[in-house]
Amino acid sequence: MRIKENIFILVFLFIIIFLSASDVFTFEVFAQNTDSIPKTVPRTVLVELFVQGGCLTCPTAEFCLEDLAYEYGTTQFILVQEHLWGDGYDTPETNARYDWYVGDSKKGTPDVFINGLTKRLQGLSCDCVEGNYECYEDAIDEALTRLSLLELTGEREEVEEFPQGEREKEREDNQEVEETKGEDKEEGLAEEKVLNIIIEGTVKNISDIPLEDLAVCGMLGKEGDEPGLYNYIQDIFPFQNMPLLLPGETFSFKFVPEISLIQEDEAEGGKDEEKETQPLIIFVQNTETKEILQALYIE
Repeated sequence: MRIKENIFILVFLFIIIFLSASDVFTFEVFAQNTDSIPKTVPRTVLVELFVQGGCLTCPTAEFCLEDLAYEYGTTQFILVQEHLWGDGYDTPETNARYDWYVGDSKKGTPDVFINGLTKRLQGLSCDCVEGNYECYEDAIDEALTRLSLLELTGEREEVEEFPQGEREKEREDNQEVEETKGEDKEEGLAEEKVLNIIIEGTVKNISDIPLEDLAVCGMLGKEGDEPGLYNYIQDIFPFQNMPLLLPGETFSFKFVPEISLIQEDEAEGGKDEEKETQPLIIFVQNTETKEILQALYIE
């Protein structure tokens, strides 16, 4: 009888040990699976609206998309307006970018590209404002449903400098002349100082697949007071091509715009002029498919 009791006790202990080990194993597997789940980041939609000053239908597209931009905010939807064909606000870069998108296909304004060539809406969908508004809204909502494969970060740093460093060199080479001119010369130099910026950031592959044919790019915008000048683009930075980006890897970038953003003016009572709003947009684009994978708005 005692032998049977001992056997029962041993079997009972074995079952308890087995179940405990199973729980530990299950917990460890669950923890490992949780850690291996890729990070999810919402995608910020970049909408490029190409317009031309003499275009009769462009104001409708501008009105609808500008209203949507205010509604969504720049964490969800970034709108840029790129002018074309010598209307006074176009640049060689905006014209070249449009040609890069369109190639030999039909050209005309308004022309809307949502996350690059992911979706193109040329012209208007109908004659009424409400219909076009809904068309753009549906396209933006559709783009927002897709999670990003990338995590994009960036920041701007203002740097005070003389244009092209020429004045600093002049001061070193002609020190005696500078001393004779005294404070008047120093004030003249101060007037010519500008504030430029440096944009630095990173791109991280947060997916579980390698990513290739990617490049980082950026745009410098400006807020105008007239219709059609909502965040219109003044400069487009050259592509910085990225190597094959494996899961978890990070690529660092740096941009120094050629355009000086803010000029200090001490001519009137030593007070600076009010700084203009000149937002920066950084984005990652596939140079083969021309799809934009992620965008970032930097004030």
